[in-house]
Amino acid sequence: MHEKLRKLLEYLEEQTNLENQAAIRERYRKALCWEPVDRLPVSFTYPLPGDFPFQPHPHREIFDNPEKMLYNQLVHGFKASIACHHLLNDDLPYTVRADFGTGIIASIFGATIEQVEDNPPWVLPLQMDAMQRILDLDPLDFSLGWCPRVIQTYQCYHELLANYPKLQQVIAITLPDLQGPFDNAELLCGSDIFLDLYDRPETVNAVLASMARAQVGFARRLKPLIQEKLEGFFHQHAMMMAGNILIRNDSPIMMSAQMYRELIAPHDAFVLREMDGGGIHSCGNIIHLAESYLEVPRIAVLDLGQAAMNDLDALYIHARMHNIPLNRLEVPEQQLLSGEVLKRFPTGVVLRHHAASLEAAKEIFKKYSTQSELLN
Repeated sequence: MHEKLRKLLEYLEEQTNLENQAAIRERYRKALCWEPVDRLPVSFTYPLPGDFPFQPHPHREIFDNPEKMLYNQLVHGFKASIACHHLLNDDLPYTVRADFGTGIIASIFGATIEQVEDNPPWVLPLQMDAMQRILDLDPLDFSLGWCPRVIQTYQCYHELLANYPKLQQVIAITLPDLQGPFDNAELLCGSDIFLDLYDRPETVNAVLASMARAQVGFARRLKPLIQEKLEGFFHQHAMMMAGNILIRNDSPIMMSAQMYRELIAPHDAFVLREMDGGGIHSCGNIIHLAESYLEVPRIAVLDLGQAAMNDLDALYIHARMHNIPLNRLEVPEQQLLSGEVLKRFPTGVVLRHHAASLEAAKEIFKKYSTQSELLN
């Protein structure tokens, strides 16, 4: 084991508070189940302090090095910090994943994954008749693409954490980003797939079915290596969610609700049914699709990538009617400081807030916690 990672793991083993992490998981569970909470769970993102002794490796160095990937996940994964958590004590659950970006499923079907400097990996669409190339391949052949690297990374995580019993108790090892049926198809086929929805709907349907089978199949292949902490709940984006898998639907927001319901939702429903429930994620303004998302069978959580772009009060009403919680809500800082957010959203919501610094996060969280105690 590299010396930097060993020192970090020893540091975290000493600093980790088992009771605190158990309380955080219970707070998440209550909020996600629409039960009364002492406060809504809130976790913070912030720039890592420059004088903090643990600093992340350059992003380009992690993809062929599981030790560096784990190190970065612990130091500043998703711009939150497990390593700094004891200095803040917000509601950050401890979770890591194999962080290979959006192209894992696409790589099974022969997509080239490009990684430039310290940017996340990106998928180059297939050329020529992409959809036929997809249909000619076995969606369950996980010897292809980046799948072996992902499997090896999880195996290494377990080996690296084996001698740290407290960390083993609290760190959830969760699924990688497996995207969703339509997002994976769009990565492989490019923007032409939006025309194909009109011109070749039957072929698109077959492609989406293959994407859904690959996503479910690889999630099941990884199941022995996944280590969640509470049955019926999983982690993504450094947050706990209800269900067992997250579907990314960033591309479908460019279509109508009718088109989503008729052409995409059946494949999302397949993934959620086969995985015994899960969530749907979208960035951007999703209000025109919110009701359609919330009606997909077995949806257990709606995850917002850019919550501020949405009418959150209207979305909350929709979600409450379906008893589906909302993840990663962002509210104005003043609503945290005053406790107004607790009146606006009494439960059924998990909060994420970006602070200018760790010190700013500490001050905001302290005032939020005080207001929560006064209101309770």
